[in-house]
Amino acid sequence: MRFRLNSLTTRLILLGILLLFVGALSRIVFLSGYLRDDLTQLTAAQLTTIANYAAQDVDRDIVARRDFLKHLAAQLPTALLAEPAELRRWLRDRQETNPLFSRGLAALNSDGRVIADFPEIPGRAGSSGADRDYFREARLGRFFVGRPAPGRIVPLPILPMAAPLRDETGAIRGVLVGISELQSDNFLAALYTTRIGETGGLLLISPRDKLFVGASDQSMILAPTPAPGVNPLHDKVMDGFRGSGVTVNAKGVEEIAATASVPSVDWVVVARLPTSEAHGSVGRLVRYIVRNTAIILPLFILVMILLMRWMMRPLMDTASRADRMTLGEIPLEPLPVIRDDEVGHLTAAFNRVLSKLLESRAELSHMAHHDQLTGLPNRKLLADRMKQAQARAHRNNSRVAVLFLDLDGFKPINDDYGHDVGDIALSAVAERLSAVIRREDTLARVGGDEFVILLSDLAEHADESAVRVAEKCLAAFAEPFRLPEGACTLGTSIGIALGDGDSDPDRLLIAADQAMYRAKEAGRGRYTIAQPA
Repeated sequence: MRFRLNSLTTRLILLGILLLFVGALSRIVFLSGYLRDDLTQLTAAQLTTIANYAAQDVDRDIVARRDFLKHLAAQLPTALLAEPAELRRWLRDRQETNPLFSRGLAALNSDGRVIADFPEIPGRAGSSGADRDYFREARLGRFFVGRPAPGRIVPLPILPMAAPLRDETGAIRGVLVGISELQSDNFLAALYTTRIGETGGLLLISPRDKLFVGASDQSMILAPTPAPGVNPLHDKVMDGFRGSGVTVNAKGVEEIAATASVPSVDWVVVARLPTSEAHGSVGRLVRYIVRNTAIILPLFILVMILLMRWMMRPLMDTASRADRMTLGEIPLEPLPVIRDDEVGHLTAAFNRVLSKLLESRAELSHMAHHDQLTGLPNRKLLADRMKQAQARAHRNNSRVAVLFLDLDGFKPINDDYGHDVGDIALSAVAERLSAVIRREDTLARVGGDEFVILLSDLAEHADESAVRVAEKCLAAFAEPFRLPEGACTLGTSIGIALGDGDSDPDRLLIAADQAMYRAKEAGRGRYTIAQPA
């Protein structure tokens, strides 16, 4: 390929080289997408590790209390259920030896009534826990971790655990309950002390209870979990999904979250971090690129303006001449081809398009003033011809006549044989009517089966001339029309209106139309002359 300095392609290539250097910097922007993905994966892996460690800590706390409570339930003599004071001392000794339950221990009889507790909390002894889920489940003979809830006696978030008390025969005589305050120092401490970033943290969810058991955000403790559809990732976790992902939480904050199971109670630990923090370095990269682009941009714009003005001046001159043509300031004519390059080729192509446009304009003008089916003048051209005829009549003191023709028997042809056959009949009618008028007269199709004949430059006896033409028109319908479906007979009713140079063309046409309707009422196949206004 040969390159020439006067070639627009060569200039654009040189411009492209310059744009490549500037574009190299702009492509750095795409690195932010890759960096964001990498940071998301790295953050998700770190959050998964944190969630697993936190889940293990929670599981250890739960298992330690479960095993301790089961051990105490197995050791507690059921005879003490009848001796509250001795039972309280027994609970005190075990609680002081191993104070795992921050809110103490309580023994309930088979009816759910608290027999004894330690430490003693006013109002707890003698109260009923029969309506609590942990009592009902333990009463059935199995260890159960109850629903986290505010305590009845002291309204602090607590987690109850219950184990059945059996006698020597294995019969359940009561329930031993251990109660832990959710925000105590020796229980679930990781949930309250672990912070991830500035606003991230941990969540502990009970899918069974649809409840946030614990959270780094104190306001979420014992809050209900979001309704289905609010947080897609949360919905998957509630259905059993364990993993990581990016989601929008119930507060509308986009975050990266990772989950891990607490197997002893089927809870879920969620470690989360807003993407705005995880992707902080992406924002710094973008700001750096923006600052550098802002420095380069003015110089780049200046160079582009100067370069493009120099390169595109011939094209702009050509466009200016084309604009003046469209505004009518200069006639439509071929543009001069200044140079033998891409602009020259474009100018030559424009000249070819202009030639086609002029041809199309002539065709459109013909279509705008003629009926497409018959090729006869339409209503618009007829109106123009009538104005010209009126002007000549006024100037020469002559007369004009308008014959309004409406076909008789045309509708059955359309109904019986279809519109295609009807179109053939209309074309045949136009051909016969064209044969009965003078060259200077006008035959126009103004409606579906309506035709108008304009007779101009008539002498004194204009009515006789109009009648002769009307009789020729009626005679033209005497012979049947041969159509693809066979011979068909058509007729016409004619209304005649006469005028001079002072007549209104529209009124003249209306008068002829009304006269035509009188001809139809009189029996069709005839003509009627409109009375002078």
